[in-house]
Amino acid sequence: MGRNLAILGLIIAAAIGIGYYFFVAHPVTDKQSLLHINEGLDLQGGVHAVLQAPAGTSRKDMADTLQRIGYRVNSLGVSEPTIQQQGTLQILVDLPGVKNQQEAINTIGQTGQLIFSQKPLTFKNGKPTNPQDVVLTGRELASAQASLGTGGSQGAAIVNLTFKPAGAKAFAAATTKDAPTKAPIYIYLDNKLLQSPAVQSPITDGKAMITNYPSLQAAQRIAVLLNSGALPVPLKLVEVRTVSPTLGAQSIHDSEVAMLVAVVLIGLFMIGFYRAAGLLADLALVIYTFLLLLLLIGIHAVLTLPGVAGMVLSAGIAVDANVIIFARIKDELRMGKSFRAAIDHGFKNAFRAILDSNVSTIIAAAVLYELGTGEVRGFAVTLGLGVMASMLTAVVLTRYLLNLVTGIPALQQRRVFLG
Repeated sequence: MGRNLAILGLIIAAAIGIGYYFFVAHPVTDKQSLLHINEGLDLQGGVHAVLQAPAGTSRKDMADTLQRIGYRVNSLGVSEPTIQQQGTLQILVDLPGVKNQQEAINTIGQTGQLIFSQKPLTFKNGKPTNPQDVVLTGRELASAQASLGTGGSQGAAIVNLTFKPAGAKAFAAATTKDAPTKAPIYIYLDNKLLQSPAVQSPITDGKAMITNYPSLQAAQRIAVLLNSGALPVPLKLVEVRTVSPTLGAQSIHDSEVAMLVAVVLIGLFMIGFYRAAGLLADLALVIYTFLLLLLLIGIHAVLTLPGVAGMVLSAGIAVDANVIIFARIKDELRMGKSFRAAIDHGFKNAFRAILDSNVSTIIAAAVLYELGTGEVRGFAVTLGLGVMASMLTAVVLTRYLLNLVTGIPALQQRRVFLG
């Protein structure tokens, strides 16, 4: 009995210590926390935008546009942005933590201006003042890929450029003219000089190579910028709004209060109806919460208000599983079985009902994730993970804790043990 009490005391002390550290001293919503969950737009504040592509845009162009917007958003340094297609022609963009709405819209929504020119350019109102020197734009660039060179560039980091037919023709004419003097080709992205490699020889096959990068990472950065230079289709901004950090802070506070109230009420309910067993279920619920947070952190999930709702709902499901188990154990005790036998048979008889209901919930969460967008997916993720975590704590941990205390004489009464 002493050994069992020691183990139980250690588990309780660990749960209290972990709970205090990660929910009071260093909350998971605090960026300085050891275990930090990224907050979504509704909690952190930021910019929400919806962009519309023109009718007739192909799936390929939509996919390419999504990828290139992703490149541009990364340049803002946004933590865990949401960039996804909504319907067939719309793109939803959430940028948590971004304060400058206009800068964000300029970055993600503009068609982009990638220019190859034979001479240095100056710009006014976003357009070159000497357009006659422009060789081609990003629309004529098919792709840019970083790699390690071969032949004369063996082992050196390079960027391989492939032009579309019209671009290949224009580039051939420009490089044939500049090759004898090794004049540079100036590459501008959004009115800023990106690079100016010298022309070594005429390039007539639509494939060019930029050399002399210090590392493969440096070449990859240039390739990403070149690929993101022009969006395949023009986008129209149909919605944009800023969520203030104040609203996000209030949402966090309200969510924390709601979760605290829910946990306290659930805890009191379990202790009131199921006595010592209910107290053990509350302990398992604390450990379940920590396990769920670890899962969310492990997959780099972004916490939103619907996600918080999914967490609270899955906590209710975890308690429901314990209620079913305890009801079955009570039935076995009424039949005159010993505490240990009643626990074993109670879990066995309750497992099928718990499994069926939880599998149904996981299937519903999977459907929501597959068909939903944005915050609906956040709800589905936390609900699905929460149900899986609740299965583990209810079926494995609660059973272990109950078996741990069955040898304590003070609990060898049904009303004390289970109410």
